[in-house]
Amino acid sequence: MLSLIRNMLSDKSDDFTFHRFNQSNKISLKEKSGLYIHIPFCKNSCPYCPYIKTAYNKDLAQEYKNALLKEIRLYHDYFGKRDFTSLYIGGGTPTLMLNEMEDILGHLHKYFNIEGDIAIETSPNETNKKDLAKLKRLGINLISIGIQSFDNRYLNKIGRNYNMHSALKALEDVNSIGFDSVNIDLIFAIENQTIDDIKNDLSKAISHNINQITCYPLFTFPFSEIGKIKQLKKLKLPNHLHRKKMYYFINKFLSENGYSRTNVWSFIKNHKNNFSSVTRDYYLGLGASSGSYNGETFYFNTFSLSEYIKSVNSKFPISIAMNVSKKLEKNFWLYWQLYNTTINKNSYKELFQANIEKDFKFSLKLIKMIRFIEHEDENIIKLNTKGSHWIHLVQNYYALKYVNKIWSVSKNNPWPDKIKL
Repeated sequence: MLSLIRNMLSDKSDDFTFHRFNQSNKISLKEKSGLYIHIPFCKNSCPYCPYIKTAYNKDLAQEYKNALLKEIRLYHDYFGKRDFTSLYIGGGTPTLMLNEMEDILGHLHKYFNIEGDIAIETSPNETNKKDLAKLKRLGINLISIGIQSFDNRYLNKIGRNYNMHSALKALEDVNSIGFDSVNIDLIFAIENQTIDDIKNDLSKAISHNINQITCYPLFTFPFSEIGKIKQLKKLKLPNHLHRKKMYYFINKFLSENGYSRTNVWSFIKNHKNNFSSVTRDYYLGLGASSGSYNGETFYFNTFSLSEYIKSVNSKFPISIAMNVSKKLEKNFWLYWQLYNTTINKNSYKELFQANIEKDFKFSLKLIKMIRFIEHEDENIIKLNTKGSHWIHLVQNYYALKYVNKIWSVSKNNPWPDKIKL
């Protein structure tokens, strides 16, 4: 079934295989690209987290900063002083490198032009007024705090090293600084969690005037600790029907409290800047395990910190790359528009010089026929809750099947010869 769908969405040239990157190959960058930096350090290793992370070490953090500065200069020497539409700093817990952040951002502003928002992730344990004020002085205007829950029972279940009071204090501190947008992450579909528990979490967030709330289900990547526990039958997550009820409740509750959906997971109010980590058409990733995409090729840097630090002395730290046909590029764009729950017809026309209603006649007809559409006008197609729910199921399947394969191989081999998806 998967092969049939892939054949429909791609050309014969698409082999869905990442190959070892050849340093002699040309790298290109689209004009309107975002910039991502990965900071891999954590003080608390959450068992559900699939991302590349390591225990914080001051000396290693200094080495990593120096490597990032070298990678920035490598791309500047290659592309010149390019414009980027935004900067997203993720992890890990990026604010653990707060002392190094001034040098990193200084280098970025010296060698590139960052025209839009600068966003960063953090956690309650790394959130205090002094550090938050420094982030704002550095020009960071969007922030996301990984709260995950305000219930100590579930914080313990997912391995977080703080309690409800620390989480609430973090919200008070971040509100006092005045960022353009504050997002918090919450997790649902934890073992034994009820809809009333989710309601309590959402109510606490709303009572602190948080303008964006992102609600993820508990992902269980097979290579993560929670994924391994699940495989050993020691973890019982809510069944699909109960999880669906949770998802519909979150949508209804937040809508009734003045929030509107900005993607399948996120809800915002007061029309403030939208905090989003993934929804750029094209992007360049810096740091160990970072991904890049230019519409023609996907790239991944080596996942090994030591290999990353060594490699930037003489070459790009890219380990693998996969070419993408124009047809697959268009389908990938549509996928992320569906993830955003809003298809912008004019954006498609501007990007591809083509008519979306002609190129995706069958797909658009299908989502209308199965009643995924809430609203449509000359430019916008907006998904309803049913459509968003089904897209989130596709997201889960995509993540578990494809991301898990890339991550699993790359974590064990810093320079894989190939990864067949």
